[in-house]
Amino acid sequence: MGANATPATPAPIAQLRTLAGALISAVVMFGVVAFFALGSRGYPPVWVPAGLGALALLVHGAAETVGYRTPALSPGDEPEAARAAGRAAYQSAMIVRFALCESVALIALVAAFAVEPMTAKTYLVGGTLSLLLLAWHVWPSERTIRRVQAQLDRAGGHSDLHATLHGHPTGSALL
Repeated sequence: MGANATPATPAPIAQLRTLAGALISAVVMFGVVAFFALGSRGYPPVWVPAGLGALALLVHGAAETVGYRTPALSPGDEPEAARAAGRAAYQSAMIVRFALCESVALIALVAAFAVEPMTAKTYLVGGTLSLLLLAWHVWPSERTIRRVQAQLDRAGGHSDLHATLHGHPTGSALL
């Protein structure tokens, strides 16, 4: 690097993936805690995995219904303001989807300590379902970017979200 060169700022998508990875890793850490605190003896009653499965389906529906909603951008918005609003809306919606999807793991963690036999296997069920939901709804993927961009641009505005998050020249490299 030359004397006046500055280090490259990572694309916003890399920053979002780092954030998502850090948030998602908490679900794995809860599992480690549950294993060491409770052990893996015994199996939860059948109604517990069934209830966690039903909860996961409800959470998936909620994430599909409200987790991708964002305010529409106006066609007259300045391009830089539209890009900034799009980045902020994507991140806000991602956090909402994270909270919804992690709720399955949190409820499973409570159940692991509250339902007899107390076993980490209870958390294993809910934690696994939560990880699947997080991978589908929270991890910044092309699918989630397209869904949020469609919401942002539905009134005729132009968020340029895909290019902005990937750090293309039309989008800002700052999140």
